[in-house]
Amino acid sequence: MNVGEVRIAEDSDFALLKVLLTRGDGWTQEYSSGKTQVWTRQAENSSFRMIRLKTVFPDVPADTLYDVLHDPVFRKTWDKHMLSSCELGVLNPNNDLSYYALHCPAPLKNRDFVLQRSWLQTPQEYYIINHSVFHKDFPHKKGFVRGLSHLTGFLITPLDKGCSLGYVAHSDPGGQLPVWVTNKLSTILAPNDGEEAP
Repeated sequence: MNVGEVRIAEDSDFALLKVLLTRGDGWTQEYSSGKTQVWTRQAENSSFRMIRLKTVFPDVPADTLYDVLHDPVFRKTWDKHMLSSCELGVLNPNNDLSYYALHCPAPLKNRDFVLQRSWLQTPQEYYIINHSVFHKDFPHKKGFVRGLSHLTGFLITPLDKGCSLGYVAHSDPGGQLPVWVTNKLSTILAPNDGEEAP
Protein backbone atom coordinates (compact mmCIF):
# COMPACT_ATOMS: atom_id res chain seq x y z
CA MET A 1 0.00 0.00 0.00
CA ASN A 2 1.14 3.53 -0.66
CA VAL A 3 1.42 6.33 1.89
CA GLY A 4 -2.02 7.95 2.19
CA GLU A 5 -3.89 4.99 0.69
CA VAL A 6 -6.74 3.71 2.87
CA ARG A 7 -8.15 0.34 1.83
CA ILE A 8 -8.62 -3.17 3.15
CA ALA A 9 -5.25 -4.98 3.05
CA GLU A 10 -5.05 -7.77 0.50
CA ASP A 11 -3.04 -11.00 0.49
CA SER A 12 -0.47 -9.31 -1.77
CA ASP A 13 0.21 -6.66 0.90
CA PHE A 14 1.11 -9.35 3.43
CA ALA A 15 3.04 -11.33 0.78
CA LEU A 16 5.26 -8.28 0.18
CA LEU A 17 6.37 -8.39 3.82
CA LYS A 18 7.27 -12.07 3.48
CA VAL A 19 9.23 -11.40 0.27
CA LEU A 20 11.21 -8.63 1.98
CA LEU A 21 12.01 -10.97 4.87
CA THR A 22 13.02 -14.00 2.78
CA ARG A 23 14.85 -12.66 -0.26
CA GLY A 24 18.50 -11.75 0.08
CA ASP A 25 18.80 -9.47 -2.95
CA GLY A 26 19.93 -5.93 -2.18
CA TRP A 27 20.27 -6.40 1.59
CA THR A 28 23.54 -5.63 3.42
CA GLN A 29 24.08 -7.19 6.83
CA GLU A 30 24.82 -4.50 9.43
CA TYR A 31 24.66 -6.51 12.66
CA SER A 32 24.73 -10.10 13.87
CA SER A 33 24.81 -11.29 17.46
CA GLY A 34 23.38 -14.51 18.82
CA LYS A 35 19.95 -15.04 17.32
CA THR A 36 19.55 -11.43 16.11
CA GLN A 37 20.53 -10.14 12.68
CA VAL A 38 19.94 -6.76 11.05
CA TRP A 39 20.20 -5.80 7.37
CA THR A 40 19.57 -2.60 5.40
CA ARG A 41 18.86 -1.88 1.76
CA GLN A 42 18.16 1.11 -0.44
CA ALA A 43 14.47 1.80 -0.98
CA GLU A 44 13.02 2.72 -4.34
CA ASN A 45 10.89 5.67 -3.21
CA SER A 46 13.10 7.51 -0.68
CA SER A 47 16.66 8.09 0.45
CA PHE A 48 15.94 6.46 3.80
CA ARG A 49 17.11 2.87 3.87
CA MET A 50 14.82 -0.04 4.67
CA ILE A 51 15.75 -2.05 7.73
CA ARG A 52 15.17 -5.76 8.28
CA LEU A 53 15.56 -7.61 11.57
CA LYS A 54 15.28 -11.31 12.29
CA THR A 55 15.47 -12.91 15.72
CA VAL A 56 14.25 -15.92 17.67
CA PHE A 57 12.48 -16.02 21.03
CA PRO A 58 12.92 -19.64 22.19
CA ASP A 59 10.77 -19.19 25.32
CA VAL A 60 7.91 -17.13 23.84
CA PRO A 61 5.02 -18.84 22.03
CA ALA A 62 4.07 -17.23 18.71
CA ASP A 63 0.53 -16.37 19.82
CA THR A 64 1.88 -14.60 22.93
CA LEU A 65 4.33 -12.48 20.91
CA TYR A 66 1.56 -11.66 18.44
CA ASP A 67 -0.73 -10.53 21.28
CA VAL A 68 2.05 -8.40 22.81
CA LEU A 69 2.84 -6.65 19.51
CA HIS A 70 -0.78 -6.36 18.43
CA ASP A 71 -2.38 -4.98 21.62
CA PRO A 72 -2.18 -1.16 21.49
CA VAL A 73 -3.07 -0.78 25.19
CA PHE A 74 -0.38 -3.23 26.34
CA ARG A 75 2.22 -1.63 24.04
CA LYS A 76 3.06 1.08 26.56
CA THR A 77 4.46 -1.59 28.93
CA TRP A 78 7.18 -2.70 26.47
CA ASP A 79 7.59 0.23 24.05
CA LYS A 80 9.89 2.59 25.94
CA HIS A 81 9.56 5.26 23.22
CA MET A 82 5.74 5.46 23.15
CA LEU A 83 4.14 8.64 24.47
CA SER A 84 0.56 7.97 23.40
CA SER A 85 -1.58 5.96 21.05
CA CYS A 86 -5.27 5.91 20.17
CA GLU A 87 -7.61 4.27 17.72
CA LEU A 88 -9.10 6.60 15.10
CA GLY A 89 -11.44 4.19 13.39
CA VAL A 90 -12.06 0.64 12.23
CA LEU A 91 -12.28 -0.35 8.57
CA ASN A 92 -13.11 -4.00 9.28
CA PRO A 93 -12.11 -6.62 11.88
CA ASN A 94 -8.53 -6.76 10.47
CA ASN A 95 -7.82 -3.12 9.54
CA ASP A 96 -7.89 0.01 11.66
CA LEU A 97 -6.59 3.58 11.75
CA SER A 98 -4.56 4.81 14.70
CA TYR A 99 -2.40 7.63 16.03
CA TYR A 100 1.02 6.91 17.58
CA ALA A 101 3.37 9.43 19.25
CA LEU A 102 6.91 8.61 20.34
CA HIS A 103 9.57 10.22 22.46
CA CYS A 104 12.89 11.11 20.81
CA PRO A 105 16.05 11.90 22.80
CA ALA A 106 17.15 15.55 23.02
CA PRO A 107 17.86 17.56 20.97
CA LEU A 108 15.44 15.85 18.58
CA LYS A 109 11.75 16.71 18.53
CA ASN A 110 9.23 13.98 19.31
CA ARG A 111 7.62 12.25 16.33
CA ASP A 112 4.07 11.16 15.61
CA PHE A 113 2.38 9.03 12.96
CA VAL A 114 -1.15 8.45 11.67
CA LEU A 115 -1.28 4.82 10.53
CA GLN A 116 -3.44 2.20 8.93
CA ARG A 117 -2.70 -1.06 10.68
CA SER A 118 -3.63 -4.41 9.12
CA TRP A 119 -3.21 -7.92 10.48
CA LEU A 120 -3.64 -11.50 9.39
CA GLN A 121 -3.46 -14.79 11.25
CA THR A 122 -2.92 -18.04 9.37
CA PRO A 123 -2.28 -21.49 10.85
CA GLN A 124 1.43 -21.04 10.03
CA GLU A 125 2.08 -17.32 10.63
CA TYR A 126 0.96 -14.04 12.16
CA TYR A 127 1.31 -10.77 10.21
CA ILE A 128 1.01 -7.14 11.33
CA ILE A 129 1.69 -4.35 8.82
CA ASN A 130 1.17 -0.60 8.79
CA HIS A 131 1.71 2.46 6.64
CA SER A 132 1.01 6.17 7.04
CA VAL A 133 -2.32 7.68 6.11
CA PHE A 134 -3.88 11.11 6.59
CA HIS A 135 -6.82 11.89 8.88
CA LYS A 136 -8.64 15.23 9.06
CA ASP A 137 -9.03 14.96 12.84
CA PHE A 138 -5.28 14.46 13.37
CA PRO A 139 -3.34 17.22 11.58
CA HIS A 140 0.24 18.04 12.54
CA LYS A 141 0.53 18.74 16.29
CA LYS A 142 2.62 21.41 17.96
CA GLY A 143 5.79 19.96 19.49
CA PHE A 144 5.84 16.94 17.14
CA VAL A 145 7.33 16.23 13.74
CA ARG A 146 5.02 14.10 11.60
CA GLY A 147 6.82 11.00 10.37
CA LEU A 148 5.86 8.74 7.49
CA SER A 149 5.81 4.95 7.50
CA HIS A 150 6.06 3.59 3.97
CA LEU A 151 5.89 0.07 5.40
CA THR A 152 6.42 -1.39 8.83
CA GLY A 153 5.68 -5.04 9.44
CA PHE A 154 6.07 -7.99 11.75
CA LEU A 155 5.97 -11.63 10.72
CA ILE A 156 5.79 -14.12 13.60
CA THR A 157 6.34 -17.80 12.89
CA PRO A 158 5.82 -20.59 15.44
CA LEU A 159 8.79 -22.92 16.04
CA ASP A 160 9.01 -26.21 17.90
CA LYS A 161 10.23 -24.12 20.83
CA GLY A 162 9.19 -20.49 20.85
CA CYS A 163 8.92 -18.43 17.68
CA SER A 164 10.83 -16.37 15.16
CA LEU A 165 10.23 -12.69 14.53
CA GLY A 166 10.85 -10.93 11.24
CA TYR A 167 10.58 -7.14 11.16
CA VAL A 168 10.82 -4.70 8.25
CA ALA A 169 10.67 -0.92 8.53
CA HIS A 170 10.86 1.78 5.91
CA SER A 171 10.11 5.13 7.49
CA ASP A 172 10.90 8.79 7.03
CA PRO A 173 11.16 10.43 10.46
CA GLY A 174 10.55 13.87 8.97
CA GLY A 175 12.21 17.04 10.16
CA GLN A 176 15.73 18.24 9.49
CA LEU A 177 17.72 15.11 10.34
CA PRO A 178 20.32 14.31 7.70
CA VAL A 179 19.47 11.06 5.92
CA TRP A 180 22.85 9.51 6.77
CA VAL A 181 22.26 10.10 10.52
CA THR A 182 18.84 8.44 10.40
CA ASN A 183 20.16 5.49 8.40
CA LYS A 184 23.05 4.95 10.84
CA LEU A 185 20.89 5.30 13.97
CA SER A 186 18.41 2.74 12.61
CA THR A 187 21.10 0.05 12.39
CA ILE A 188 22.24 0.79 15.94
CA LEU A 189 18.79 0.95 17.59
CA ALA A 190 17.03 -1.90 15.75
CA PRO A 191 18.90 -4.79 17.43
CA ASN A 192 18.03 -3.45 20.89
CA ASP A 193 14.37 -2.93 19.97
CA GLY A 194 14.12 -6.45 18.52
CA GLU A 195 15.63 -8.07 21.58
CA GLU A 196 13.43 -6.10 23.99
CA ALA A 197 10.08 -6.38 22.16
CA PRO A 198 8.31 -8.94 24.32
